[in-house]
Amino acid sequence: MKKSAKAIILSLVLTATGFAETPVQLGAWSVVAPKGNHAGDRVVMLQTTSQTESLNGGETPAAKLDVICRNGKLSAIALEPAGAIRKAAISFTGTVPTTRVAANDQTDQFDTWAVTDGGRTLTPYSEAFQGKATAHWIERISGTQKLSFQVEANTQSSLQTTFETGQLSEALFSVGCSY
Repeated sequence: MKKSAKAIILSLVLTATGFAETPVQLGAWSVVAPKGNHAGDRVVMLQTTSQTESLNGGETPAAKLDVICRNGKLSAIALEPAGAIRKAAISFTGTVPTTRVAANDQTDQFDTWAVTDGGRTLTPYSEAFQGKATAHWIERISGTQKLSFQVEANTQSSLQTTFETGQLSEALFSVGCSY
């Protein structure tokens, strides 16, 4: 009896540990909380992935769209395109390297996004009003069911990535994140 009780308890502990590390899925959004989140610095990331099609045709690896909350407040938005941004598409004239990104809800308008991680990560950028730029983008993303981004990548002339963005507001609410 003792052996079976120990086995059951051990399996419950191992199962709970496994679930604690597994992201929770809310619609198209995965909720990821890093191990060791302390009460004073609670960080949660909502992430959705997409298949990217090059505008020249063909399929490329998945891209990612991340929404990061810190201590219950929207902290950042990041776009991880399937390929690195072409160096010629990056402007080094400001305080941070930037590139132009277009979204399908306003195809004739390009926005400035900061280029980080060697061209593999992009974030909405405003030199004077960063918080407003992030809030503006979260409203655009949560106001659509699908959103496509167009960026200039190394391998093709341009990549267009479409994300399922519905239920972002519900996912943010479920993790206690406001903007």
